[in-house]
Amino acid sequence: MSPVTQVSATVVVDRASIRSGYRTVEVPIMPAHAMSFFVPRVHQIAANLLCAAIASAPLAIAAQSASTAPQSAPSPSKMPAWIRSEDSRASTARALKAASIQAGIAKPAIASTLSHLSAVPSLPAVPIAQFESGDDSFVSPQGIAIDGAKNLYVTDTALQKVFKVTQDGDRVAVGSGFMVPQAAAVDGFGNVYVADSQAGLLYKVAPDGMQTTVGSGFYMPMSVAVDKAGNVYAADPWNGFVAKITPGGIQTSLGGGYNSPVGVAVDRDGNVYVADTYNAAVFKIAPDGTQTTLGAGLVAPQYVAVDRSGDLYVTDTGTNSLVRISRDGALTTAISGLDVPIGVAVDASGDIYIVNSFNHNIIVSRSR
Repeated sequence: MSPVTQVSATVVVDRASIRSGYRTVEVPIMPAHAMSFFVPRVHQIAANLLCAAIASAPLAIAAQSASTAPQSAPSPSKMPAWIRSEDSRASTARALKAASIQAGIAKPAIASTLSHLSAVPSLPAVPIAQFESGDDSFVSPQGIAIDGAKNLYVTDTALQKVFKVTQDGDRVAVGSGFMVPQAAAVDGFGNVYVADSQAGLLYKVAPDGMQTTVGSGFYMPMSVAVDKAGNVYAADPWNGFVAKITPGGIQTSLGGGYNSPVGVAVDRDGNVYVADTYNAAVFKIAPDGTQTTLGAGLVAPQYVAVDRSGDLYVTDTGTNSLVRISRDGALTTAISGLDVPIGVAVDASGDIYIVNSFNHNIIVSRSR
């Protein structure tokens, strides 16, 4: 696979534009000298504090959890405090934007430079869509998955929903009754798996809408993955373990030595990768159980995805960047200057999707 493309600008897309498709917005290429920008020291300190808050989010969620059973309409008081704060922030931002649009001040436009590449060559610009207006809003996007048809599945912890977004821009809710849907995965048959961190459960939503529980006994599952054989994997940072659940429902613990395992992914050969935030590392567990450590130099890894060639992509909230770990173990910064990146997914063609959580958008980075 070729290197990651360059993120050059943020495109704010209004509700009408979303219908034209999340991959149709083209961003012009910017010269290299225009890619650099200065961030005030105060903003940098604030960003570091946000990173620390996200890294300790498992503790915040666990402290706020008051129930272990899902319900269709949980009251706001049962939501984690950091999600309530995010919802308030997003609502205020949308109100200000709506007032600006009504006054004729704000229009969908190309905003200032978002980020630049570090340690990889400059490449063509990529499209970025920010869903933040009207009924098409994301409030607190966290996890992301993509199927063979390039439909996106995005979890929104504040809206308590999992959304399917097609290439045409249509968006529908998948499943129901979630409390805090933290992450999602999808298999080759179109089944969607959801990790509900506050309910402590894993759900499977079939293409026909039938919803079942496939994993239980978790305190706070933060991620979910599924392999080609139908085995489901989930990481629980509070209990410090990674679970494997077979199609027959047998649940076992996988690997060990974790401190705060948050993200989990699996490749075509059955190798499982675990992003451990407090160990600042990614663990690889081979099918025979052999465990190795990858990612020396990570600060606060959150989620991990693997492409068809076996290269890993890790969101590191400690550096606000997307990090690439090649099959030989080399670590490079793929994209920097993000705003608390959380979920990450890679499709069959090598395109990378990143949930830029505090910008409430999804960044699509195309491969060549």
